[in-house]
Parts: sequence; structure tokens; C-alpha cells
Amino acid sequence: DPVPAKWLLEHGIRRIVVGHKPTGDCPAVLSSKYTGVETVAVDTSFSDRKDLNDDENSVKRFGKDRGRAVAMVEIAGEDAFRNRLETAGVLACGTEYSNQFPILSSTRSEDDDDDDYDVVGDPNIGSMVSNGWWIKAALPPNYHLCRGSGRFIEYDTRLMQDVINDLRY
Repeated sequence: DPVPAKWLLEHGIRRIVVGHKPTGDCPAVLSSKYTGVETVAVDTSFSDRKDLNDDENSVKRFGKDRGRAVAMVEIAGEDAFRNRLETAGVLACGTEYSNQFPILSSTRSEDDDDDDYDVVGDPNIGSMVSNGWWIKAALPPNYHLCRGSGRFIEYDTRLMQDVINDLRY
């Protein structure tokens, strides 16, 4: 929403991190390219909902819906203005991932010669592609995608180049 994003940016806030909203098997990131604010949601509590198709086992599985999913979120950098999001972990299917996102700061002094500042993370993670799919993680040469409604979520893995050609801005 552009209204709260504008307020956050006016107050120097370029990233928000939230929890307690299930996000599937890895963090859900909304790229800052949409509003100027990077939004990070982390909660893998419903990442492996096999019980959705089996009413008889839903009570037995209560509290055991993470499967193998593990998620780590880190803000890495020197200070509040020069930092980037890093995510790593294991997807519900057992695949490991480790991703870096672009540095959010849009300012840089002319005498800044720090080579790390120029390291750019994957600008496509947290972006939407067609048919409601979102890029959740890079698994070179593929992207891990998801889409869902409520507590139902589905995943797909597609070649990076095919996904890049299908990005929606």
C-alpha cells in the first residue's frame, strides 16, 4: 500500500520484518521495488500442510506442520543505511537455500570505496510473476516459487531465465 509506505520512508524506515503470519516454507519478501519499502514476513508454522487433504489426520498433525522447513533471516551490513537482507534455510522438500538481497540504501558518498557496497543481491526475489506466483528463493539455475490463498499454498520450481521473462512490475 503506497500510503503507509510513504509514511515509513518519510521516517527513514526502508524495511519491516514481521512474524506470526504463515509464509510457507521460507520467508516471504515483498521487494522494495514496489513501494520503496522491503517487507519481510517469516513464519514457517504451516509450511508442510499435508493434513489439508486428510481430515482424519488433521488433529494428529496439529503443531507438526513445519516438515523439514527451517528459516533464518539476517540483516547484514555496517550500519542502518548500508545493509541487506540475507535468508537461508531448508525448504519443506529438504532443499537448502541461501540468498542475498540488494542493499536498500539509495545514497552513497563519492569517497566511499567499499567494494562490498557494490555487491548486489538477487533483485528478483520477492517479485511477482504471472498467475499469482511469487519468487521466494533462488536455487540456481532455478527459482523456488509459491502462490496461495489462506493456509493453502503451492510451490513450483522453474528455470531462472523463464521466470525473469515472466516478471510483472
